[in-house]
Amino acid sequence: MRRLIRSCAVLAPLLCLAVPTGPAAAEDWNDYANARFGYRICYPADLMTAEPEADNGDGRVFTGRSGASLRVWGSYNAAEEDIGTIVAGVAGDGKVTYRSATKNGVVVSGRKGGETFYAKVLFEKDAKGAVETIRAFRLTYPAKEAATYDPVAARLAKCFAVAR
Repeated sequence: MRRLIRSCAVLAPLLCLAVPTGPAAAEDWNDYANARFGYRICYPADLMTAEPEADNGDGRVFTGRSGASLRVWGSYNAAEEDIGTIVAGVAGDGKVTYRSATKNGVVVSGRKGGETFYAKVLFEKDAKGAVETIRAFRLTYPAKEAATYDPVAARLAKCFAVAR
């Protein structure tokens, strides 16, 4: 009986190591650089698969197994939209629950149905202060995957930048 108890005492901690205790953390990060619009972003290669760059060279889509998607793009503001209109377009028809703005960009996040979105927009302005070039990303993921993708959103926000 003592031998059985000692064996269990030795094996129990090892079994605990094999049992997953939480969501998968993104550990393998790669970079994507866009030459046409001059931006770069990191992405979790262990959670998301990079699709081919768009034919017009404006950006890329990354898809996750859980239904998550990361879209990153650049564009010229040919329609001369103001910042509010641009941000509304990035947010889509989701309910914005967070918004933070600086002189050169805006971050928004919120929900639509069972999904969470997080978006960041970087603006390049002309001499008169009008938005000339837009660089943006939007991460969308199932709300039930927040423990995995909230830290991803935070890292994306830090690594997304103008590359020039």
